[in-house]
Amino acid sequence: VTYKEHTTDDFAGSYKLLVRAKSIPAPVSAPNTVESTTLEDGAQTFEMGIKTSDSKEITGNLEKEYLDGIEELGGKKLDIIHLYGTDGIGGEAKYAYVGQAVATPTDVGGADEILEMSVTVIPNTAAKKVTDELTVTDHKDGTFTVAKK
Repeated sequence: VTYKEHTTDDFAGSYKLLVRAKSIPAPVSAPNTVESTTLEDGAQTFEMGIKTSDSKEITGNLEKEYLDGIEELGGKKLDIIHLYGTDGIGGEAKYAYVGQAVATPTDVGGADEILEMSVTVIPNTAAKKVTDELTVTDHKDGTFTVAKK
């Protein structure tokens, strides 16, 4: 998951790694179901509703660099891109949205465990699939360049 301070709606620019993630939630969810059953139906029926856009919890090992970096953002709006695929640049899928992030250490689990941190991302816009619209260059130092195709 990469981010930069929100500037324009085209998502191009210089990005940083939000956290070295261990787990990343889906950027979009399945749509809600809206019941459409009538007294004449033999079973419940549904229509597709809107997709929900709950907060996203990204987990990583607690690292001061990432914890401080997110804290310094102070709740500013961010352009956020989830990159999916083994190439590290979203070769399989890319999703972009505007959101705000806050990071906190998580509870200590017990002996022989590494302390983790959680980055909570509050989406301000719906995530949009941008796989075929953006190219990402990984500079191999936690920074990325995103450009429109």
